[in-house]
Amino acid sequence: MTFRRNNRRALRLLPLVAALALLAANPDAPARAASPAASQASAQLNLTSADQTMAIYQEIPGLTSQQIEYGRSAIPRMNYNAQRIFRKICGLQGVTFEGARAAIDLLNRERFTYEQVQTFEAFAGLSTVDVKQAMNSLATIKEMGFEASRSFRAYLGMQGVTATTAMPMISLLNNMDDYNNRAAQSYFAIKGMRVDLAQKGMPSLMRLKNNQARAAETFAKVPGMDPETMIDGLGLLQKLYQDDAWNARCLFTNKSLSPREAWNWLVSYFALPTNIQEAQYDKLDSRQKAVLLGALYEAGEEIVWKINNLHAVTDANGYEISDSTLNSYSMQQLQAKFNELTPSVRERYSGFAGASKGQAISMLKQATSAARMQTARDLTVANAYAVMAQGSELYDSSFREIMVPVLQARIASRNQGDLLAFLKSIDPGNRLVSDFISSCAQKGKLTVFFPSDTGKQKEIISLVAASAFRDEDSILLFSATLSHLLKVLTPEARTHLITLMVQATEVDDSASAKLLTVVLQYYLQTYPELLGPADRTLISRLIVRRGAVNLERYQVTPFAEWKRDGRLGSVSMFHPDDDGRQSFISNANLLLNSGYRLVPSQQYTVASLTPSLQQDIQQMTGAGLARLFQAMRERHFAVAFVKQVGGVNIVHTQFVYSDMENQMEMLRRFIQSGDEMLAQRGHSYWRSEQIIEPLTKLIEEGQVSEADLRRKQRFLSLGSCGGVKVYTNLTRLFAGSVDILATIGTGLAMINDPYNKMFFEIIASNPTTITWKTVAQQTSSIFQGDRGQDYLLPGSLTAILHKILDETQQASGTAGRNRFDRSRN
Repeated sequence: MTFRRNNRRALRLLPLVAALALLAANPDAPARAASPAASQASAQLNLTSADQTMAIYQEIPGLTSQQIEYGRSAIPRMNYNAQRIFRKICGLQGVTFEGARAAIDLLNRERFTYEQVQTFEAFAGLSTVDVKQAMNSLATIKEMGFEASRSFRAYLGMQGVTATTAMPMISLLNNMDDYNNRAAQSYFAIKGMRVDLAQKGMPSLMRLKNNQARAAETFAKVPGMDPETMIDGLGLLQKLYQDDAWNARCLFTNKSLSPREAWNWLVSYFALPTNIQEAQYDKLDSRQKAVLLGALYEAGEEIVWKINNLHAVTDANGYEISDSTLNSYSMQQLQAKFNELTPSVRERYSGFAGASKGQAISMLKQATSAARMQTARDLTVANAYAVMAQGSELYDSSFREIMVPVLQARIASRNQGDLLAFLKSIDPGNRLVSDFISSCAQKGKLTVFFPSDTGKQKEIISLVAASAFRDEDSILLFSATLSHLLKVLTPEARTHLITLMVQATEVDDSASAKLLTVVLQYYLQTYPELLGPADRTLISRLIVRRGAVNLERYQVTPFAEWKRDGRLGSVSMFHPDDDGRQSFISNANLLLNSGYRLVPSQQYTVASLTPSLQQDIQQMTGAGLARLFQAMRERHFAVAFVKQVGGVNIVHTQFVYSDMENQMEMLRRFIQSGDEMLAQRGHSYWRSEQIIEPLTKLIEEGQVSEADLRRKQRFLSLGSCGGVKVYTNLTRLFAGSVDILATIGTGLAMINDPYNKMFFEIIASNPTTITWKTVAQQTSSIFQGDRGQDYLLPGSLTAILHKILDETQQASGTAGRNRFDRSRN
């Protein structure tokens, strides 16, 4: 009963402790207004802490009554963190009143973060630490950063640590980069690690650079890792190229690996030169190739980022540097940008140092383009294949102009241009075959690789089926590019594919089987011209056996609910780069030319929209859209374009990204307000910062609930380049309650601007009974020719499949699976 009573008391105090800990972590942060209840609770907690501190202080040997009264007066004036440190000092061997008073004076002058408090407590908890050593440690502990503090606590947890060995580690860890400290935390935590062994590996660990340190962190976390294997591995990790280290890092996250297997991968693959890696790959068995391909696929985001980023001269965050900015650079700044490129590329432009400014800018652009191609050429063939399997993440130019020629040349040299032979040799387990073929089809480059021979086409289709039908996500990706695939197949190969799809539906009654059935039914009803007589017969018989799905159920619109309040609201998000500025200007001009009025947005201006700011905004609107965009970026206000159509007030808000906190607040307001459309504009690589990360964080922090997301069916317009994986991740992030306009290719302003404008106008001027088909018909002029072939419209097959899958997962209780996607930052 005592335990339960104390436990309940602890649970009541836990929220207060957590809140106080957050304050203690940054004692210099500006105070926010607290509620009376919170202030009262905080005061009560401080009083409790002071009582505990006073009780320990009184145990110091030899205190006089006057000295006890001194403590009774001084201790309550100390902050919470100081009291925690002081309690630890009072309990140490050799403490006296003079020492305690000196500690109080020090702790009243200095401020310690919560991490530093925990670090001191851990150090002072060593049996060999006396009060003098503890007091001496405070000066260095106060300088410790977040990661260094965690590393030191991990070090203190090892067997054999004493005060003498621990003290020098404080400065050592404090001088290490965060990557190295995170590696050190995993290193010290290895089961069986002793202080003497840890010291042996520290010189190598300290010398690791960036991705090498990140690889060491995951290497240490391989289940069952032992100190000897880890220490031996550090020497090899130190020799890895950065791209190899990143790939190794991703492979070491595979929980099925043993320490010996991880070591073998390091010795027999990642530590070898690229040409030897190529030879070693061919010696791997099917399982090993599947393991490596999985790692290369996961690691591919780094290569994708690099290749995409080199589409132009960009800064460290991927922002494109404009010509005007480059012209304003000094020669030293231009040289610094040039020096960021790989040595092999710099050597080809050795005249850069002696060039004039205009020549230097031209050479920098040429060298950047060359570095883009060189990045692809430096990849092993397996790595290039894995990167191309992420086709939707690559810009069209990155895929078509960079990766395709590189892989085409590799297939020609190693497999005489035979795609079937290449796939069998590179991916015998069919790990990425479907993703690769779908990506090539999506980007319009399948015919570059695909054989014309029917027999070989059928064999490749068998490989695709083995890869594409393994789970629901693979089917979603496969289905989105099926029309592209059907167009390049011979009639016999196409029938072979339809037969394999039908057979896959008959294995069981799973969600995958249902999705495949819907895909076939949809093509029979919507694109019968892509099917031959035998194909249509196969599908018709399948539908008779399994029953037709009422696809109309999944094309119901939420327009009646949307119009109920007489208002339709959207928020368009732009990134503060050249592309975002151009997108904003094109969108704003279209709205202004269509009779929309430009006004300040009270709802989405994160800062207070004072009368003075409103007056400033009105003046800024007359200075031109480019100046307005810059002002929105700098002063964090939003504007809206408003117009009444069919008795409905249409409000198109424009918001410029500034930081994570403001983005979270904007998204929170969007979800809570009930506005209907969220539009992401600009480059696709900002999607994570603009939507995925802030919304994920809002959900994790409880500021947005699943009930909030499911309360309303919203519309998401993805104006940037994209793909089915992004479509799927965002559908799940919005809890399935979203309709999406997206592209699996390149996003075009000439489509995004008019569609977003016409979308609300169509809803406002039509009966609420219209369907997505009606919207598609009335926006068809936007997609004339081949411009819209890569766009996925609301009510499309991809949309239907996602709704069916969400419905199935809701029924089975698995809807939360794969909710969050943490894309690259």
